[in-house]
Amino acid sequence: MLRAVSSLIPRRFLATQVAQSTSAEPELDKLFKKIEIEVRGHDKAVLQSYMTFVHNACNQLDITATPTENLPYVRWVQPLLRSKFAHKKYKLHYETRTHIKKCSVVNVTGSTSSTLLEYLQRQVPEGVAMKVTYEEICAFPETIQPKGNV
Repeated sequence: MLRAVSSLIPRRFLATQVAQSTSAEPELDKLFKKIEIEVRGHDKAVLQSYMTFVHNACNQLDITATPTENLPYVRWVQPLLRSKFAHKKYKLHYETRTHIKKCSVVNVTGSTSSTLLEYLQRQVPEGVAMKVTYEEICAFPETIQPKGNV
């Protein structure tokens, strides 16, 4: 449906929009001091394999990555009765353990980080959750900058 709508727009109009946007001042690329990648899952071996993959991908792209951190696992225990209503002394315990590993990528640009994270997120195995945290390097606002540096 989107193609049908875009085919109705005259090409001349699209060309003028592109010309106007290219004549503007070029946008600077963002700089990130650190990008933390945290993965969680129930299988230790899968997490270890994925973190090895992350480090290999960073090495191939000449990106600096910190060693993998093993954080303490989260344990969830649920006691349940064997029968629905009676026999309270016959209980079962169900337990899940969520293992957590963390790695950081340091000193990268915005385009490099978006490319790397898109690649890493496409390769996440089943049963693994990923959390990404950015630390961006920004200039001071004009109101805070010293008057001599402006």
